[in-house]
Amino acid sequence: MRTFIEVLRDNAVHADRSVTFMRANGEERRVSYPDLWIESQRRAHALRKLGLEKGDRVALILTEPDEFVLTFIASLTAGVVAVPMYPPQTLAKMEAYGETVRHVLAASGAKVLVTNDALQPLIRDHLLADASNATLALESELRGTPGSESEPLPSVDLEDLAFLQFTSGSTSKPKGVMVTHRNLSVNSHSIMFDGLKSTPADRGVSWLPLYHDMGLIGFVIAPLYALVQVMFLPTMAFIRRPSLWLEAIHRFRGTITFAPNFAYALATRAVTETQAQHWDLSCMRALGCGAEPIQADVLRGFLNRFRKNGLRPESALPSYGMAEATLAVTFWDVTKEIVTDKVDLQAMKAGRAERAQSGPSMELVCCGNPFPDHEIKVVNNGNAVGHRHVGEIWLRGPSVTRGYFGNAEATEASFGDGWLRTGDLGYTTSDGIYICGRAKDLLILNGKNYYPQDIEAIVSRVEGIRDGQCVAFSRLDPTGAEVAVVVAEARRASKALCDAIVHAVRSELGLTISEVHLIKRSTLPKTSSGKVRRREAKARLENGELELLTETAADSSQASAEQSAA
Repeated sequence: MRTFIEVLRDNAVHADRSVTFMRANGEERRVSYPDLWIESQRRAHALRKLGLEKGDRVALILTEPDEFVLTFIASLTAGVVAVPMYPPQTLAKMEAYGETVRHVLAASGAKVLVTNDALQPLIRDHLLADASNATLALESELRGTPGSESEPLPSVDLEDLAFLQFTSGSTSKPKGVMVTHRNLSVNSHSIMFDGLKSTPADRGVSWLPLYHDMGLIGFVIAPLYALVQVMFLPTMAFIRRPSLWLEAIHRFRGTITFAPNFAYALATRAVTETQAQHWDLSCMRALGCGAEPIQADVLRGFLNRFRKNGLRPESALPSYGMAEATLAVTFWDVTKEIVTDKVDLQAMKAGRAERAQSGPSMELVCCGNPFPDHEIKVVNNGNAVGHRHVGEIWLRGPSVTRGYFGNAEATEASFGDGWLRTGDLGYTTSDGIYICGRAKDLLILNGKNYYPQDIEAIVSRVEGIRDGQCVAFSRLDPTGAEVAVVVAEARRASKALCDAIVHAVRSELGLTISEVHLIKRSTLPKTSSGKVRRREAKARLENGELELLTETAADSSQASAEQSAA
């Protein structure tokens, strides 16, 4: 078992292999494996000249892929604990962004914050002015000097802390997950060899944010263990032009890529026939999907849309993971087509995943089985349950991290007794694990369970609602009754649209939505990785902080009566 630093050093003999970065202006930069090792050492020495010692924390806010990757690996090479942070997306949300930055800096105790020339004035004047003890440093000043790579650096072993992966904060303030070098080594082997069956002939293509685990571990760290070359695309370039992703796969002959569910839906919808007409995607063998609920119809739609470009049905690869387990927990079989499970809706409300025979049903995607030396169990009321019983997913194995940095209480709550309590709901079959949602987001109305992502998927299909830009939760109405609520971004507000949402959800789930609140575009609370923040949306609604367009005038008592009869 080698540390990531040893992998960098050992890979330096492969002068024919490299990583490729596309910058925001479209320019490409290729860095060979030998240069990657030299650059990491030079930058490591530059970091140490800032006064950073082994175990100190350094925060990174960098926009260009090459800036981030080279500085991140230099931090690990220096024995310094990296703290990746997301850059500001828009000036309109600077207050919330500033709060997050200050929280992460305080929670991590970062001594230095590295950014680039473009962001320096913003960060210096508005984020660090009087709220942090971190020293500001420029990435352009950390590129080191020739010859410094020959100077000694602190030794790094498998038990040392590598970096802090701050959680996305979809349910609480971000917490710093402590990822060790052993965690990275174990999970990288699991991903590349047990999951992807990878060889040096593979090529990765990624536009994923590098400050989150799927982009960072999945494409910066893990591929180097398997000598897999990677092309990095700017995240915002993909968001603006989704065709860039598939164009890069065609041009780079990519065989491995990963993305959340929304990206496959976006590419299916946004790519034109003209853009796709010359693509050959037959090279792709692993279209990984994870990080948010996976919708079977979205994966099928993507595969069908690009089948004529050579995309094979068995290339889809559903997966399940989380930062607290380094990254990946389970993969579907990379050689097989996806397997789904249609379960009876009424039984699911009672926590049983019975196969649907007739009547309302929901379709879930199998995410496979845990990696070797890792174990999963589904727990209900403290007891492990058998196949097709819904409960909280617990995990143990060498990929499970040490817990949350500086937060013993949260660590004990999630990592106690040798098991990681994931907070995710799911069930198992002989095929593997199926993910239902987050336990804390579950709506329990009149003794029945409703999963918010199922409601949100229905609402997203209503004409006039922006796809995926909605949340569902429950709250107490003025009479004290628990009722179902939807908040959604709409292109245009009308009572007819609210009524259409209520009708669609009632028709498919038998659930009456008591309140529909329509809000302006791009105002739905989200994490830095794009996940909806249901609890923040609820709190902001109750505090009158959402920019409402209109809402239903549903009669709560009537809604409750209908709910009881459903």
